[in-house]
Amino acid sequence: MNVLVYSGEGTSRTSLAHTVRTLKALVGHHYDVMKIDSHGLLTEPWEESTSLLVIPGGRDIPYTKCLNGRPNDRIRAYVQAGGRFWGICAGAYFSSSHVVFEPKTPLEVEGPRELKFFSGECRGVVYPGFVYDSEQGASAVEIQLSGDLSKEPLGYNRTTVYFNGGGYFVDAEIIPDTEVLAWYTDNNEPESASSHGSTGAKAAMIACKVGQGLALLTGVHPEYDASHLDAGNPEYGPLPNVVSRLLEQDKERVLLLRSLLTRLGLKLNQQEPQASLINTGSDIELPPGAIQGIPDLTSLYLASTRPSITQELTKSLKSLVAGAGLIKEANDTFQLIDSPQHAAPFHTPTLSEDADGEGEEKVIKNIILCPEGAPPANLTPQFTMDTFFNHLQQLRSASFNGGQLRFGDSLLYGQVVTSTQTMLDKNFVLCQKLPNGFVCNATTQVAGRGRGRNSWISAPGCLQFSMVLRHPVQARHASAVFVQYLVALAVVEAVCSMPGYEEVPLKLKWPNDIYAVAPVDDESERRMIKIGGVLVNSNFSGNEFLLVIGCGVNTTNPNPTTSINHLIRHHNKVTGKNLALLSQETLLAKILVKFEQMYNQFLEGDRTGFAQFEHLYYKRWLHTDAYVTLTTLTPHRKVRIQGITLDYGLLRTVAIDEQGRDVSGEEYRLQPDGNSFDMLKGLISQKA
Repeated sequence: MNVLVYSGEGTSRTSLAHTVRTLKALVGHHYDVMKIDSHGLLTEPWEESTSLLVIPGGRDIPYTKCLNGRPNDRIRAYVQAGGRFWGICAGAYFSSSHVVFEPKTPLEVEGPRELKFFSGECRGVVYPGFVYDSEQGASAVEIQLSGDLSKEPLGYNRTTVYFNGGGYFVDAEIIPDTEVLAWYTDNNEPESASSHGSTGAKAAMIACKVGQGLALLTGVHPEYDASHLDAGNPEYGPLPNVVSRLLEQDKERVLLLRSLLTRLGLKLNQQEPQASLINTGSDIELPPGAIQGIPDLTSLYLASTRPSITQELTKSLKSLVAGAGLIKEANDTFQLIDSPQHAAPFHTPTLSEDADGEGEEKVIKNIILCPEGAPPANLTPQFTMDTFFNHLQQLRSASFNGGQLRFGDSLLYGQVVTSTQTMLDKNFVLCQKLPNGFVCNATTQVAGRGRGRNSWISAPGCLQFSMVLRHPVQARHASAVFVQYLVALAVVEAVCSMPGYEEVPLKLKWPNDIYAVAPVDDESERRMIKIGGVLVNSNFSGNEFLLVIGCGVNTTNPNPTTSINHLIRHHNKVTGKNLALLSQETLLAKILVKFEQMYNQFLEGDRTGFAQFEHLYYKRWLHTDAYVTLTTLTPHRKVRIQGITLDYGLLRTVAIDEQGRDVSGEEYRLQPDGNSFDMLKGLISQKA
């Protein structure tokens, strides 16, 4: 399921960045936190896969320009049908029945609004001094929390949050289907008691019942994380200032957010001690107030099976170094550190705009070179690189062509990274310098990438890696589209081809997902559940496709997440076997060896390409003779799945009549990219 954050015209880039980062921190293990613009809200089938829609801070007038009419109709229908909505500052103004903003000033805005989640008026600003695209009017304001805001006592009834231009909800306490969750207090600016002619307490946060759904509207910004604000910005004033006051109560802010998101029905990430998540391999002291849930990025370690490989790779990387000893690439900037014995500098994150003009946080990434071999295990406690290399060599030795295998010879590992896929795929010049079979893996990704716009914070225990593959253009018998099928098959075969593990219930879902039979004792509760997926990005370079293969598979995740080790434990329980559990180091080595063997056969073999694996693939997949409905057609058409084509890997289907019989001559072929397969509903639709 998804959490969608509106990112269209009018959105404040700073507010958008804080909203996305905070949501990933608090719910990113359970939901894909994604941005969506007005075109997406209008044209994409987003409703059924969305657990929460958020309209962040920005400007109300552009929101009306882009969303009035059909987009607003769909938003309101989504909430009335049981959806959840969060409007923040401008998003709260926009979601009320009537707006009054800065009357009798050049900034005045007044008028009705379409969504009407709050059937009253949102009036502001509560505290004067607001300036668009500026922090001059920003404040750290105190709010008084309602006694029944949370099912669990928070341990406090007042806290301080960021404010910049927000409104209050007039007479919210007496308006039907509205519950006040927090009030502005009298301990803020002296003007608060009489702003815009109103007296008495002002509602700062409300929850509105809308049909079967719920809308949370906040005039304040509880999503703002002060550790990512610049306390030195003169617009905040001299210390102690807005930022320092917010940092003093950041723990209370996070608890408040967790309560609000729980009230919206979302599953929360497990709270973990930050110290256990962050290990930079140095004595660097991290800044105070770092957000709970998203750990800071750690250094990357580069090592190889042989020192000579690292030395050659180091030479290639140093050819990219520009001024200040940095590799400045299209998406990321890297600093090379000569060895683990050299101190790794701490780099302060900065907020910049991405290719779409949206705010995102950037930080220089340290690459620590390990010329003598894998770094000591204490520097990479969550993944021992030396153990991985040993497993890789042992598996190769046991293979008939092990001496020719090279995938995984070089490994770039980070305990906490943005995205292994993004670091390779979005830095094309760097990627061109990397050898075939180069692997980047991580324990935690804070911006993991999937198909389409999907992104998430990876759950603990998920094996996640990306690999560079140079696929020859002239191999016409071996289309690059089949690489995603081979990688997914290699993951399943890495486990199920081991003696004793043949019946571990791993399966393939078209086009590139890995599923398992849920490990439950009650047969009536058996269902298929996703535990992994594959993503392949392609660039053209000379006479080859430069592919970046991304793969994530739940391996050692603790309960309740289903993982490969969870499946093995259940299999042992049911069969009485004592099969060993798999470490991430072992599984990664097995997948790489299995995939390289398959890929070499696919490329060279008998020159029949994927036909050599067709029988094995169908043995592992879930769809033989399955009936599904194609929502890509108008009217929708029910079809039977026949298989995949051996030329371009298209899904082959044939239409069926009301009796379930094939309709001769009415066949449909679907591309793996651009289509989404919902097995629970038996639907194939356009990928949102």
